[in-house]
Amino acid sequence: MRWRAHIKATTTTTAPAVSMIVSVAVLGFAMMSGTSHAFVSSSSSSGSSLSKSPWNTRLDSTTEVAAETSTVNGDDENNVKTSDVLSLDSIRASLIRQEETIIFALIERAQFRQNKVVYEPGASGLDSIVNGDDKSSFLEHMLTETEKLHSAVRRYKSPEEHAFYPEKLMNDCAQYLKQDLEYDSGLLSDVGDASKVNFNEILLKKYINDVVPSICAKGDDEQHGSCVLNDIAVLQALSKRVHYGKFVAESKHLGDPEGYQALVDANDAEGVMKLLTNEAVELKVLRRARLKAATYGTEPLLADLPPLYGESKTTSSIVAAAAASAVVAALEALGDDSDESNKVCPSTVEAIYRDLIIPLTKDVEVAYLFRRCGKEPPPEYAPHRMSTDPL
Repeated sequence: MRWRAHIKATTTTTAPAVSMIVSVAVLGFAMMSGTSHAFVSSSSSSGSSLSKSPWNTRLDSTTEVAAETSTVNGDDENNVKTSDVLSLDSIRASLIRQEETIIFALIERAQFRQNKVVYEPGASGLDSIVNGDDKSSFLEHMLTETEKLHSAVRRYKSPEEHAFYPEKLMNDCAQYLKQDLEYDSGLLSDVGDASKVNFNEILLKKYINDVVPSICAKGDDEQHGSCVLNDIAVLQALSKRVHYGKFVAESKHLGDPEGYQALVDANDAEGVMKLLTNEAVELKVLRRARLKAATYGTEPLLADLPPLYGESKTTSSIVAAAAASAVVAALEALGDDSDESNKVCPSTVEAIYRDLIIPLTKDVEVAYLFRRCGKEPPPEYAPHRMSTDPL
């Protein structure tokens, strides 16, 4: 993979023409008015007696929708059951929302140097933290302890969460949370332990060897603790994204069980990969990831725009400000990345999606479908490697 490191710099961007701002403002307003919550039912709501939020008027409407979905403990209309939250509809919407999580996590990590010492076993003063002969790296130690804590509050009971070190998790969650959560039994299949497919081993290796050098400047800035905390945030976001492939695979299997079964029976992994691949959707994901990276990684334009506060504050001026930044981001995303004002290079984010996230997600899908159909996946789809790597 050829992902170039992006060194942050500060430059001044000239605001686009007013006519362009106005046209994009109209589009931006239309897009904002159609925003929906990823984990909320799309059913309509009316006549609710819920209290209004003084901070977020949009929260009132989404809360009312959620209240219509389900109730817990009989009389609390504000609560929603886990089985409703983790529906297939919400999973589809979550795939798009996870792009923001991943991109913002990459931006946060990119503010620090590579700090290779945190990935070296026994380095970075780790001997003073752990006892015995543990030769874990600083990242491995922090990630393990974080997962232990999160497992105590049921994080890895969820089918959408996967630990990097499942063998070290706490088995008993009752010391913190006694209530058990119910998940829709139809989300994933347990046939052949398909639901337990876990590719975090290769994800961790690819992250350290490829992702970090592509987004961070070389060298060491001594910010090892902050660096590792951001590493964990990126890794957990990436893990959740690639393993959502299991939900997608289950949905596709239900749509064509005979087709997938025939391919698996013939040990045709390439045929399974071809059947589940949608190149048009992948292209949209790549374009969206690049545009979001360009948008979120650039400081908003403030010069030559109407004031946002005081007597002149209007909705149109706020939309115009957002639209101006959107125009610049769009132009930069379509360009050659010559403007290095971005906190993370948009083309690098696109490359991470193209060379890691999308292919690893499809590897998860193939491995899941093979087990789902009663067979072990071929060696090239083992959890310690990617199928795109040479054998």
